[in-house]
Amino acid sequence: MQAYLPVQTQRVNDRRYTVAHRKESLEFLIHFLGDITQPLHDEAELLGGNQIPVFWGGNKTNLHATWDTQMVEKDAGGYGQAVITSFANKLIGAIDTGAYASQKSSWITCANVQTAGTCALSWAQDANQFNCAYVLKMDETNQELDGSYYTGAKPYIELQIAKGGYRLGTWINNLAAAA
Repeated sequence: MQAYLPVQTQRVNDRRYTVAHRKESLEFLIHFLGDITQPLHDEAELLGGNQIPVFWGGNKTNLHATWDTQMVEKDAGGYGQAVITSFANKLIGAIDTGAYASQKSSWITCANVQTAGTCALSWAQDANQFNCAYVLKMDETNQELDGSYYTGAKPYIELQIAKGGYRLGTWINNLAAAA
């Protein structure tokens, strides 16, 4: 992702590209900025956890999918537009005036669209620390993760999604200012 972020960032405002190509670059940026903040997206260990079999609610899956989907949906209270909106509003409140208010400025110390590669590396390193501190700390292979593992992961899930959203908003604002 470190290589893709600068390229897509540059293309968004480059009028040599068609509107369709610039829109596609923006869509990639939204995806990349979400992914780079999440654990396992910058981890090579068994393809970012895709090859670590685990169980969620008694169903076989893999560690990456559990972090990407099952744990997020459980934390949010399900899925669907109303659930996602409610979850997003909860995180916005935490960012604006709650638990994350004092941290949010540190999340965007690297937000200059001209240094996209540096920012991508910084954000990947930030997310990777959670791989070491929690995500891959024990051997999760063939373990049921819908229980104490999820309970321990919940603060990381919310923190990283909040960071990703805040960084994304800042990045898009900075892109618009540079246009």
